[in-house]
Amino acid sequence: MTATPTYTGLVLAGLARDPGRVAIRCDDRALTAQDCLDAVYRLARALDGAGLRRGDGVTVLAGNRPETVLVRLAANLLGCRVAMLYLDRPVADQVAMAENARTAALVFDPAGLGTVAAHIARALPSAGLFALGPTALGTDLLELAAPLSPAPLPPRFRPEDVMAVRFTGGSTGRPKGVLRRFARPPRPELVAASVFLLCTALCHGGGTTADLALAAGGTVVLQEGFAADAVLAAVERFGVSRVYLPPHLLYRLLDHPMLSRTDLGSLRRVSYTGCPASPQRLAEATRRLGRVLYQTYSLTECGPVTRLTPDEHLDPRLLTTAGRPFPDTDVRILDEGGTPLPPGRTGEICVRTPTAMQGYWENPELTAQVLRDGWLHTGDLGSLDAAGYLTVVGRRERMAIVDAHNVFPRDVEGPLLAHPEVREAVMFATTGPDRLERVHAAVTTAPGARVTEEQLHRWVRERSGPLCAPSSILVLPGIPLGETGKPDLGALRALVDGPTGYASATPGARGRM
Repeated sequence: MTATPTYTGLVLAGLARDPGRVAIRCDDRALTAQDCLDAVYRLARALDGAGLRRGDGVTVLAGNRPETVLVRLAANLLGCRVAMLYLDRPVADQVAMAENARTAALVFDPAGLGTVAAHIARALPSAGLFALGPTALGTDLLELAAPLSPAPLPPRFRPEDVMAVRFTGGSTGRPKGVLRRFARPPRPELVAASVFLLCTALCHGGGTTADLALAAGGTVVLQEGFAADAVLAAVERFGVSRVYLPPHLLYRLLDHPMLSRTDLGSLRRVSYTGCPASPQRLAEATRRLGRVLYQTYSLTECGPVTRLTPDEHLDPRLLTTAGRPFPDTDVRILDEGGTPLPPGRTGEICVRTPTAMQGYWENPELTAQVLRDGWLHTGDLGSLDAAGYLTVVGRRERMAIVDAHNVFPRDVEGPLLAHPEVREAVMFATTGPDRLERVHAAVTTAPGARVTEEQLHRWVRERSGPLCAPSSILVLPGIPLGETGKPDLGALRALVDGPTGYASATPGARGRM
């Protein structure tokens, strides 16, 4: 492909190494590696014939289906940069992301996403419109590609070109675009051929893991969203060895009655990241799933920073940490003035790693704020202990100041997660007309739990003090989530009835499944 290793080159080479194997499964479809290669080259020729050139922006609006993976590879093969939109964002945000990505062509799934595509098309009248199937809007890209040659095409990208604009979760505002180049850093390493199950969005970190699984000669099993019974059935049926389950999905798997009746002997790694996890539930997961849990503290801006290995999950003292930094990664904790803090002190987490982003897409000012002297200033708060284990307190933006006292998510979420009837807990803050911040929390509870909001309020007060006791506690059937699997703080704020007192859940409010 090219002298410098690249993501796209590695994936295509991995497919070509064993063309007869099943590379992607989705529903009842099984595509061999050769099927995938043929589709990539046909799609690339179709996009090339439509006028797409190196450096053009291709925006993809589609879910977890094989064509989403393949059209991304095809566009990258032509040297185009790809941006993938979160499917659960408001339409205004999706339009703004497409505009920000400088979209020359929009590729969308007409099944359920045609309305959003039409909004983007009106905002970007010069962009080409390509559908992954029959549609009255734009051109059917699959039909256009079908008669074209599947012969290999030489790559048109260069290692230094922009491969992707990956948007952050944007829980406190519109997502920012993180710039990624084709050149592949030395990490993350390729894991030996595996069967990787993806039930979270391709546009987030799971998409990278899927690419690397294909590059290593493995198989990717795609599911459109999470359903515990479907995940368990796929693990047993296809011999799944790796799966990514954010904590809230891991809990739902543990609570499903099929778990005890499912053969999970093929599982080797269950990865999780994204938000704090209950130590009690992690211990339960290790008991029931075996020594397979693998936690990372990761950011869109730099990928994995620290890891907690399966063996380390056996030590209860470590279950509140995010593990230790990777060998090639440096982590330091700085105070507000930029001075390194000693072990045990809380400050901003700063990271130096070969996988750090090159910057934010078309935002040099923010890039200069975040990338300084080779260090990525994460905006997360945390501390390192004497052994090098990182404890993540939360986002700097999520810290609340109550009566001149800093209240961190751990001060509220930690006690709540220690309650025997609480499954999930999220702290968030609101600002009233008096410009004072007030802390709130949202929780989910175990089936049949009888604990009340007042009891939980007293529980936190007794353990963290009156300043950390939430003004309101929402007991919800599910935590509302963004596309990345992180709590949607804006949605939670909208559920608060008022600036003081206890709040109740809006009828029918549920987390994203």
